[in-house]
Amino acid sequence: MRIKRVQIENFRCLLKVDIEFDQITTLLGPTGTGKSTVLRALDWFFNGEKSVSISSDDIHTSLAGLPISVEVEFTDLTAADRDALGRYAAPDSDRFTLWRIWNEGEDKITGRALTFPPFETVRTAGAAMAKRRAYNELRESRPELELPQAGNEPAVIEAMVVWEQSHREELVETSTEATHFFGFAGQSKLAELIDFVFIAADLRGYEEAGDGKSTVLGRILDHAIDRTAAGDRLGEIEETAQAERAAAYQEVYEAPLQQISKALSAELHQFTAGRTVQIAPLVQPPKTARTTFEVSIQDGAASTSVARQGHGFQRALIIATLKFLAEQRREGADSRTLCLAVEEPELFQHPPQARTFARVLRTLTDSTGGTTQVMYATHSPVFVEARSYHEIRCLGREFIDGHPSTRVWQVSEAELCEMLGSYVDEDKVKSRAGSVYTNALAEAFFAHAALLVEGTTDAALLEGAAERLGINLGAEGIIAIDANGKGNLLLYRALLRALGVPCYVLFDGDADEQDRQEARYAGMTEPQRKAKVAAAVEKASRENAQLLSFLGAPPIAWPPTASVFKEDHAMFVDDLELFAAGNWPSWTARRQALIDSGDGIGGKNADTYREAARTAEREPPFEIVTVLEYVRAMARGVCAPR
Repeated sequence: MRIKRVQIENFRCLLKVDIEFDQITTLLGPTGTGKSTVLRALDWFFNGEKSVSISSDDIHTSLAGLPISVEVEFTDLTAADRDALGRYAAPDSDRFTLWRIWNEGEDKITGRALTFPPFETVRTAGAAMAKRRAYNELRESRPELELPQAGNEPAVIEAMVVWEQSHREELVETSTEATHFFGFAGQSKLAELIDFVFIAADLRGYEEAGDGKSTVLGRILDHAIDRTAAGDRLGEIEETAQAERAAAYQEVYEAPLQQISKALSAELHQFTAGRTVQIAPLVQPPKTARTTFEVSIQDGAASTSVARQGHGFQRALIIATLKFLAEQRREGADSRTLCLAVEEPELFQHPPQARTFARVLRTLTDSTGGTTQVMYATHSPVFVEARSYHEIRCLGREFIDGHPSTRVWQVSEAELCEMLGSYVDEDKVKSRAGSVYTNALAEAFFAHAALLVEGTTDAALLEGAAERLGINLGAEGIIAIDANGKGNLLLYRALLRALGVPCYVLFDGDADEQDRQEARYAGMTEPQRKAKVAAAVEKASRENAQLLSFLGAPPIAWPPTASVFKEDHAMFVDDLELFAAGNWPSWTARRQALIDSGDGIGGKNADTYREAARTAEREPPFEIVTVLEYVRAMARGVCAPR
């Protein structure tokens, strides 16, 4: 069993969000958008009575007085899960839903159950006496049900449950406010099915390294070590010691205590007859101590406590312990799903360690046979897996009637195919969605806006131009992304826009494509050359028309004499490099000076392009400035808000 979908209402900054969960779910977004709040809401849902408390301060600012609600839909139910859930899961059901609701201090878990409708009148009758009265009335009015007598409320509830279990064909799905999930034992019953572990950003490793029932180490030890074996032996030792204590008491105290008892009895007989005084040693019953364990860290010749270690080591210890716990579960008899929710797993880690953590968390779901589910909120692209865009949930901030709220973006492979259906074949979308995924694109999911270009030199030239103008793109949340060719721009834009990242697309019109291809294939025979040139020109014209159409512009195969500049895209007549060479003389001069001095490299070199643009004598031309201003407006939410 695993979490499939979560709907959170009225909790802190989450007015109402609906999030799908995969085996691995990555929560992204700027600070303050609610990533950690989603994980904390789930922690309250699963562990509220044990570790999380809710108050009126947790209610969303726009809904004061209304209840907080967390709805969780579960899927992939096993036969064991259905047996444990009883009437809350149909025999052939693959999923079920629970709600946890906090309303003015009242906290309850509610489920949608399969019930016999007449029984709901009994269940919702109120106090124990009212339930018994309603049950007896039902017995009298419906004798064909053959309900047994029940003298108290627990017997009434048990009788109805037993009847429903043997008459499944007469049950219907019911969800009422009074339907408590397994009564007051709801959270305990849920813990039998899913073990939800929340690793907060401020969690200290030494707290989880103690031998307690709720700590990660304590869970491992309880699962892997049978303490009853030692308990039995200690019990035998205590019994032997108890017998020896009794013998010692008898040897030392029996004679003097008998004398005192006789003397007191003689004194007592002066006042009353028939009773005597007996004084004997009070032998305390043995108390078998629970075996506890202590963790220490051996560092060379030094042995220290976990608390003496650095934050990075403590966090590494937590993750390593969780991994071990998950794998131990797979080998043992514990059929519960282990759900790991990690807040900022990159904290206190060097880049190689962070990459290792990312691999560990990702492989954990496979190595444990699907019994582990992982979710994390991160600010690091290291934890964004290539090809797994469907696992990403991007959270953004918006305002509703002046109150901050959270919006969630997510996209499935089917949705991406539908978005690109009239432009890219479905097979190509599926095959290319992973192959075009780059580290730069992973970083773009964290951006306020992305500037999409065809190649590395285009990105470098624009970044250098921004610096020349005194613009810090990174500080404004803008990233320039090399799509590695015009053909990938469609897919990049579709992915980013589907996940809530505004995109400005800049591409080349390639008006001089015919001449370039003629020069490229000049050494071929004329028939071969014509075929190659025609194919290249046709591809360029088709990509131009597709891109413009996808961007909502007229699908022009070849650009007009002037370049096109719009709020969300721009197209140069030929390409950005030729435009800069012809319209930004100081960039051309500075680039050549760098090459001549040995500080730059000839040809299409990104570093040289960037440095020439950054240090050019004059500012870039109006067209380049326009592109930068458009993408800055996107980042500020002027043209295309998240």
